[in-house]
Amino acid sequence: MPVVSLLLDGRWTLAFPALALCVQYLRKSTRPPLPPGPRGLPIVGNIFDVPSGDLWIQVSKLGDMWGGISSVTVFGQTTIIVNSLKVAEDLLDTHGANFSDRPVIPMGGELVGFNNTLILSQYGERVRTERKLFHRVFGSHAAIKPLIPLISTEIHKLLRNLARNPDRVMEETGRTVGALTLRIAYGYQTIDGPEQDPYIKMFETAAHDFARTTTPVAFLIDVIPALRYWPEWLPGGGFHTTAKILGKRLHHTIDSGLEYVKSQKGTSNAEPSFAYALLEEGNHDEYLIKWAAASIQAGGSDTTAAQLEGFLLAMILYPDVQVAAQKELDSVIGNDRLPELSDRTQLQLPYMDAL
Repeated sequence: MPVVSLLLDGRWTLAFPALALCVQYLRKSTRPPLPPGPRGLPIVGNIFDVPSGDLWIQVSKLGDMWGGISSVTVFGQTTIIVNSLKVAEDLLDTHGANFSDRPVIPMGGELVGFNNTLILSQYGERVRTERKLFHRVFGSHAAIKPLIPLISTEIHKLLRNLARNPDRVMEETGRTVGALTLRIAYGYQTIDGPEQDPYIKMFETAAHDFARTTTPVAFLIDVIPALRYWPEWLPGGGFHTTAKILGKRLHHTIDSGLEYVKSQKGTSNAEPSFAYALLEEGNHDEYLIKWAAASIQAGGSDTTAAQLEGFLLAMILYPDVQVAAQKELDSVIGNDRLPELSDRTQLQLPYMDAL
């Protein structure tokens, strides 16, 4: 039977992923013991135990049942769940060298291209180089000092915007953090106005695509990696088309950031930035620069915005704490100006430091 006819035969369309899944299951059966966790079913594993919905609540329940470290396995893909600060510190700090690598995610990482970012890069020379470069920007108080004016500028914008639009807390905090990371990474100043800044929009779309394509078990290829060889034109091959579309969009976003920096070189509008400094040094290839800069923007935006939003929520839930903090600021700084980051080092603000 010709190969094409064989592939079009519905029996083979079903048999290939089933065979690949069985091979993967048998291969996984020889692995070392895993942390405790709910007993899984044959082949599918813990598919009915995987956290869904409010992830933090479900993960906490697994911690109550199985302790500080547990595991779930779905179609041969294992996730280790850490529910204890002590365990996390032991694994990541004390034994960090043993856990420096990243998971291989076929859809989001290999097909779309997010494995070029630091968060999904396999541990090696490139990761070590990027970490050294990041340490130059964020690794000490002296390194952060040049960033203080940028932070103050964006925080002042945030306060003005919240005063005008108190019902847009999530949108304004996201815009502020996105604007700040874009300035640090690329020296790009966002456009204020009713429409979303184009660069913030591009990177937010990339973040959405990352979440969509790296969620466990979201795509069958992440369960059965051998499906990467499945032809795009066969039934079930649509993930290849999706990956091409998202990959093209991702590379356009990453390239746009570096192209902006290059367009500013030698002009009076050029602003110091992470990417600009590396280009000026002249001893780093552009591939490293553009993905390292993008990792700053992508890695800092969501986490920092979440921390800021969490702090605002805490002040709403505990108004007595907010009042005490305000009293300390008024007594030390006065009420004729806004606090500055330099006040933390130059003035005695123990309550604010603890907060």
